Amino acid sequence: MKLKEYIKNLLAFADENPDALEMDVIYAKDDEGNGYQGIYYEPSLGYFDEDRDFTSVDSEDFDEYEEEANAVCIN
Repeated sequence: MKLKEYIKNLLAFADENPDALEMDVIYAKDDEGNGYQGIYYEPSLGYFDEDRDFTSVDSEDFDEYEEEANAVCIN
């Protein structure tokens, strides 16, 4: 999913559920609901590779990549 689609869905959700704007935000660890945790961090820009590893542009290790940022981490 692209960030613009995610934001569009969030805005529609907020319009339909305005009380939810004051609720905590959580995420499911997997699609089967085997665990949940809260969202504590602001989004960060970085590089997501084929091994499913994410390196933030703010990380000292980011300079090792020849690639440019290609993903936004939401937690």
